[in-house]
Amino acid sequence: MSMALTYKLQLIYYIVIALTGLIGNTTTIIVFAQRRLRSLRSSFFLTCLAVTDLVFIFILIIALLDELNAPVMTVPVCMLTIYLSHIASFLSSNFTLAYTTHRLIAVLFPIKATTFLKQRTNRILALTLLVFACLFYSLSFSVTTTEYRTNTTNIVHCKEDRDKPLLFPFLVLDTLFTFIIPFSSISVMNLTIVYKLQTKLTYQHHISTTSSITPSLSPSIKSSTNSSSLSTNENIQICQLNNGNGINNNNNNNNNTITDESHRLLRHQNRSFLCVRPIQRYRRINNRLAPYQPSKKQTSLYHKNASIHIRSTQCRGTASAKTTKMLLAASTVFLVFNLPYHLLLFCFLFIKQQPSWMLDAVNIARLWFFASFCVNFFVYAICGQRFRNEVVRLFCCSFIRRYIETHNQKKLHERQNSIYLSHRLLPISLSRLSHSN
Repeated sequence: MSMALTYKLQLIYYIVIALTGLIGNTTTIIVFAQRRLRSLRSSFFLTCLAVTDLVFIFILIIALLDELNAPVMTVPVCMLTIYLSHIASFLSSNFTLAYTTHRLIAVLFPIKATTFLKQRTNRILALTLLVFACLFYSLSFSVTTTEYRTNTTNIVHCKEDRDKPLLFPFLVLDTLFTFIIPFSSISVMNLTIVYKLQTKLTYQHHISTTSSITPSLSPSIKSSTNSSSLSTNENIQICQLNNGNGINNNNNNNNNTITDESHRLLRHQNRSFLCVRPIQRYRRINNRLAPYQPSKKQTSLYHKNASIHIRSTQCRGTASAKTTKMLLAASTVFLVFNLPYHLLLFCFLFIKQQPSWMLDAVNIARLWFFASFCVNFFVYAICGQRFRNEVVRLFCCSFIRRYIETHNQKKLHERQNSIYLSHRLLPISLSRLSHSN
């Protein structure tokens, strides 16, 4: 009874994983193919990861159909599922390593990130990983054996033959490429990213604290100081000019004898000279020494452009920080879901007689491992605001478009009815007016 219940629960779990993986990974591929998220540096590897997860979900569906006694597990299908499962597991680990490396470069070298991280480089790296996986895991055909279940059908069982000498080095290299190198690198990179973000946050908090404590000279004090110094210079220059002109007047009166009229005219000229010329000379000096003061329009335009530049820089920094958190969460979830199963498989390589509890642990870890191929969609939707907005826009687009079209057709129909009624009523009103007249 317990075995039947466990079998039914396992089938239900496979069905849920298959449906969730199909919908989630297909939606992820469509969303990252949109124009708004295509510019994201890691969107290419995230799309490749979704395609890889979708391939593994198809393999899981074939295994599910085989559990339901559907005649699908023939010899070519069986060999191909093992081959593709190795490739999908390898690419899933290394695509996660690739976008984690991208994010590490963007965090450590934000200025040079655009130079290093280009779409062409991403495509070359993805193609290289795919070609290497296809060539290396072709060895799985030589270490896999098939057994017919019955003599009447061509349905087979596939398993890796332990008696073949090539199996052990193949599994060791597979563990190295799929588990040891990617998992250790992702763990170190995640710790480095967290440390760098924490250091940056602490530095920004320290800068904001010190800037709020530092005193600043108010503009009113500066303006009063400048105005007082200017007024002092004005008085000194005018006094010097007045003294010089007074000395010249005394010398002219002592040395020259002139008539009263000419003396009055000369005195009038000296007064005008004393009143006008020093001010004109002071204005020339002041204009020569005064700094350039831009107009109010130029100042407002400069401040507006500066505020826009600061705002755009802050928005880019905020978006980059949110993307970093989303990718950090995705790579951490990948480690959590994949580490137990790969670690137990690694132990299986060196233990010839496995205890019963280890076999049960492997089966449970395998179920946990299968969930990693459908969980990325939920991680992106929870931790990524841009991804979440695109998903909402994608699913709501058809409904909103249908509602807008219906609303516009209704308004157009009402407008046509109103125009028709106005044309029908216009001759009647005119005829009534003519009869009344």
